[in-house]
Amino acid sequence: MALAVAVAAALAARQPASALVWGLGCGLGHALVRSGFGFASGYRRLIERRDPHPVFAQLLLAALLVIAMALVLTAEPLTGLQPKLLATPLSLTFLAGAFLFGIGMEQARACGCGTLAATSRGGAGVLAALVGLVVGAFLGTLHAPQLAALPLPRLPSPVGLELFGLLGALTLQLAFIALITLLLTRWSGQLPWRSPSRRLYGGAIAVALLATALLLVTAEPWKVLWGLALSGAHAAQALGWDPGSSLFWSSPRGQALLAGPDAWLFNEAVLVDLGLLYGAVATAIGQGRFRWRGERSEPLPDLARRGFGGLLMGFGGVLASGCNVNAFLGGVMSFSLHGWIWLAVALLGFAASLRLRPAAGPAAPSD
Repeated sequence: MALAVAVAAALAARQPASALVWGLGCGLGHALVRSGFGFASGYRRLIERRDPHPVFAQLLLAALLVIAMALVLTAEPLTGLQPKLLATPLSLTFLAGAFLFGIGMEQARACGCGTLAATSRGGAGVLAALVGLVVGAFLGTLHAPQLAALPLPRLPSPVGLELFGLLGALTLQLAFIALITLLLTRWSGQLPWRSPSRRLYGGAIAVALLATALLLVTAEPWKVLWGLALSGAHAAQALGWDPGSSLFWSSPRGQALLAGPDAWLFNEAVLVDLGLLYGAVATAIGQGRFRWRGERSEPLPDLARRGFGGLLMGFGGVLASGCNVNAFLGGVMSFSLHGWIWLAVALLGFAASLRLRPAAGPAAPSD
């Protein structure tokens, strides 16, 4: 806690808002580790064990964020805050990226934020997944502009605000979340309020509060992959890569993002990722659970599989405009249909990978 406050004070001396972003990132890491809330482990438990409770917690998080966004939009005339709403066009590139992300999520045994939170457990496996995630996200930025320019069919994602207004869009999203909850209840025979682990719901509420605070500070939904992609670009530039060879990074915006160390450190997405990683590891150290070598040794094929999974996640996530956090939750809280479509396609990729390869070992609680 003392080190986190010291870092926040150093950031506040340059940019006060950066200290808030860092602190919220630390809070997210702490909440994910303490509660065991996650995405990849929830999907695995749903498919393998017919246990819907982790997904119930995810739906609770989505509902809370939808309500939070509606309140922020309602208060816009008073606060002057104009949040960025996400609406990704539906294209073959988007669908392929989401499917690749789902495969990578199963292979790496964690999603984007789950990989950062899983550093709390230590070990080479999570490190391999994290390195693959950074490399994959960076490679995605190199190829996404060319793929987006291909003459492929695309449709604009329907946005509820434009079609039904704020009240109608809010009602529609909450009704859809309730319908999914009902279907999962009927399919599994388990009720949401009879969860064996109430911590998951507490974690969902904590993450919702922190993500809402992040929305108020940055004026846009929480994102994970962009900070990792930017970190990969800075690392590649330090190793001799020429940004002029990239369509995106040679643009004025790309050049500004690579202008120097400050452009990296004070980027909001990078600060959130760093804070989440620090909060997760610090929480595990405080609990006496952190081990540099991890809880168990992993053979080389498993390490390669997790690294390749991270690579697929990073690359596919950039093509699909995000991960579970930015594409799914960000799309849903922006009242855009692309969030639900992303989730459905990513789950197809996850289930396909899971069916082809049985899980090797227990899933991490913070995945």
